[in-house]
This record gives sequence, structure tokens and C-alpha cells, in this order.
Amino acid sequence: MHINSLSLCLITALSTSLVGVANADTKLTYTDTGFAPQDRQTVIQIHGGKVRMGEVGSDIYSLYDDSKKTLYTINTKTKQYIETTPDKVRERMTKVTEMHNQYKEGLKKQMASMPEDQRKMFEERMKQTDEALKAPPPAIKIDKTDRKETIQGMECAISTIKADDQPVRDVCIAGSDAMDATDHKMLVTMFEFMDSVAAESTKAQGVTPPAEGSASLHKDGLALRIQALPEGPRSELSNLSKDALNDADFAIPEGFAVFEPTTAAPPGGKPAAGSSPVPAPSAPAPAPSGSTPAAPAAPAH
Repeated sequence: MHINSLSLCLITALSTSLVGVANADTKLTYTDTGFAPQDRQTVIQIHGGKVRMGEVGSDIYSLYDDSKKTLYTINTKTKQYIETTPDKVRERMTKVTEMHNQYKEGLKKQMASMPEDQRKMFEERMKQTDEALKAPPPAIKIDKTDRKETIQGMECAISTIKADDQPVRDVCIAGSDAMDATDHKMLVTMFEFMDSVAAESTKAQGVTPPAEGSASLHKDGLALRIQALPEGPRSELSNLSKDALNDADFAIPEGFAVFEPTTAAPPGGKPAAGSSPVPAPSAPAPAPSGSTPAAPAAPAH
């Protein structure tokens, strides 16, 4: 088959672009200030259809695999990992709800023998707890402003996130071209997955899920800084790398075992046979609301 020079150029250009998409990698490093006595760093790495996120120096990190629609919470100290999917969250929350109801029934029996003043105090506390759980989440709104800044050589526009019309944080968002388009889409996909898991968790508890989640901050571009208002903690992008990442860093480490959190012993109890407790990971953030699934710490978005 004869291929003229123009066709050859087009084929070469197409091949190069396809290779570029296939090999696109992004590593985002955020410096988090005001969350602890010392600054900390959180790293988000995007490699093909996988996203790894964790705090530097922590034993725990998360790994999202889009092909399996699964979030793994991996503990390198205990050599265990938790698998999280919407179905697994529903199963776990059913068990947690059953355990909570059993606890409440036991507490009511104990309260029956309490002096009346103590019993009334406990009843009031239980009522307040139930009302707090059933209260609707705050209405979240993102207002764009005319303010702009430059962070790591990239211009970003500031938007103010409001909860029930009260400003809670400012977010400086660069355009979607601040990073590889494929990797940006995967970043949004991971946060959308986290939002869906959080929604399943809240619904299982009879709580209305928030209208906006983590993904809403990233759909329009890359969040370069998230500042709690008026002068609270902040997360700011301190480095963006496009160097190739290692496949091995995006796989479950060899020899690690699955850990099911609902089989763990309750506080003060004995662990289930053959299991060892996994330290509770901190909440992942980039989220305008506090409802996010268990995962290692991330920029407080």
C-alpha cells in the first residue's frame, strides 16, 4: 500500500498523541497548613485509570481503580487493605445500624433503673443526637468572584463556598488545561466515586446526603488552594509533576490481606480471631461538606 508523505505525517502525529494520552501521568503535591502543629504534605498521583492519594509519612493511603470501580484503603503497617464500593458500604452500614440499635436498646434498659434526673438527662441527649443525624445538610453554593491569583506559575480564579449562605472557604481554581485532560478527568472521576460512596453511607443512616460533594470543586479545573474562612487551615499546591510514575505504586502490595472493618471488635472488646485492627484513617478532603468515605488525609478541599 502506497502512503504519501502527508498521510505518513498524519499517522505519526496521531500515534504520538495516542502514546501521550496512554502515558500521561500527573503528581500533585499539596502543602496543608493549620491542621496540625507542623505543616504536612499530601500527594495525589494519577496513572492511567488509577489514582493514589495519601499524606507523606503516613502508613495509610488510598488507591482508586476505575476499571474495578473500587477504592482501596491500604495500611502498610498492618499489611492489610479495605475494599470500598457502594454495595459494600450499604452492607457495612446495615450492620452498623443493627449494632447501633442494639446498643440503644441496651442503654434504654439501663436507663430504666436510673434515678429520674439522670434518666431524663440521657433521654434528652439521645433525642438531640437523633435530631442532629436527621437534620438536613447545609445548602452548599459556590459563588465565583473577580479575584485572581498566581500559584506555582498558574493563574487561578477565586470562588467562595457558602454553607447556608455563610462563607466557609475560598477556592482558587486554575483552568482545566492546568494539567493533562485525561488525568484531570480521572481525578474528577475518583472524587465522583467518593461522593457516591458518601451518599450511600448517609442514606443508609437515614440522613439526606449533601447536594454537592468533592467532585464539584474539580469539574471546572484544578484547585490550587483551598482556604478555610475567615483565617482557618489551608491546602495549597506546592508542586505539579508530569514525570512517568511506577506501575507498582498503583497495585495492591504483594502479601497484603483484605480487612473487613465490620468484623473488627468494638472499642474495648477483643479483636476477631485472625484479624488485627486497622488504625482509623482520617477523612479525605477536597469536599465542600464533611461527608466523605474513610480514606487517608488529602488536601482539605
